[in-house]
Amino acid sequence: MHSVLRRLLGSPREAAYALLAPVPGFVSGIALLALLAVSLVASVTQVGLILLVGVLVVARATGALHRAMLRGLLGEDVAAPPRRPRAPGFFPGLRAALTDGDGWRAAAFAVVFAPLGIILLAVSVGVRLYGLAALTYPLWWRHIEEDGQRGIGIAGDVRMDNWPAALLTALAGLAVLALSAWSTHGLLTLVVRPLARALLGPGRLDERVHVLEETRAFAVQDSAAVLRRIERDLHDGTQSRLIAIAMALAGARDHLNRTPGDTPQLARGRELVGSALDNSRAAITELRDLVRGIHPPALNDGLDVALETLAARAGLPVTARVDLSTRPSQAIESIAYFCAAELVANAARHAGATRAAIEAYDRDGVLRLVVRDDGRGGARKGAGSGTGLNGLAERVSTVDGRLLIDSPDGGPTTVTAELPLG
Repeated sequence: MHSVLRRLLGSPREAAYALLAPVPGFVSGIALLALLAVSLVASVTQVGLILLVGVLVVARATGALHRAMLRGLLGEDVAAPPRRPRAPGFFPGLRAALTDGDGWRAAAFAVVFAPLGIILLAVSVGVRLYGLAALTYPLWWRHIEEDGQRGIGIAGDVRMDNWPAALLTALAGLAVLALSAWSTHGLLTLVVRPLARALLGPGRLDERVHVLEETRAFAVQDSAAVLRRIERDLHDGTQSRLIAIAMALAGARDHLNRTPGDTPQLARGRELVGSALDNSRAAITELRDLVRGIHPPALNDGLDVALETLAARAGLPVTARVDLSTRPSQAIESIAYFCAAELVANAARHAGATRAAIEAYDRDGVLRLVVRDDGRGGARKGAGSGTGLNGLAERVSTVDGRLLIDSPDGGPTTVTAELPLG
């Protein structure tokens, strides 16, 4: 019985959407058209251009409302387009706003949905009410009189004034209800949903960029995990073997030194064993430096502890302040730490700074590492800079981050690394 009623009356969620969405859709569509017309008339002036920006802002807000109704009533989860970064300056910002493709697509949806919503409302609500009236006709036809006759006249002298006619009307009402439900479902499935996905969701370029960002993030995280395994293998395996070899060579050297005699062969043996021992110790030192370069041990307890340790061991007074709501991934932590270490070293070696400060915090899914110093300034990215900033910029760009440098001649210097949390 429930399935029969559902087929006749349609989905309650679809009916609710057809009842609630058209009115705000029609109002917003007409308002956008009016605002767009005024903007185009005044577009020869800056006021008109600013009004056009207002059109796009309203269109984006309208698109968010439609996505919320689609998600809440139909279960259609249309992803929101990404927010565009604000361009610095009035005219660059105005140009960026006017070329917002996502805003124009949202405006197109609002304009198209204005008449489409009225059609949807008429098909779903108007036709359904007519079908319900016809379905219940046997209950009330005897209480209606026209010109002294019961029932309703439908054409000329034809009147629905008896029980067979009333039952026939009820059957027609069932058919109308089914037609309304099927038409509503068809409009939503074939028109509204595809239109919303095309105009209210991310564009193809945005989707492609999102896929590439996810792929790159996976590759970076996978590389970080592989390097971490290599670091552990080098530390636990190769380094231990080198230490064992060095100990064996030290024992051999001591044995040769205790051996009586001073033959040329014995002296040569002592020399070779001593050289091998020195080389093994140098290899252990290089291996330890390599392991620290792959994954600094200070990061084992988190970026906050690592930066505080870095500040305490720096060659100049350094303060560190870390405010992170969540721990970043291994790759992001490593990049942030190496950036801080390089920038603090630059401040001490190249800038002649007497003090520096490290600050790390996260906002809106972005980790910002800020290093300031009171040195002579003049730090630049470019060939021959000698500060390692090019390498830092390349390292940061591998995770779609960026390096911002503010270093006027005479100082002070502020370098900000922006890294996506992940």
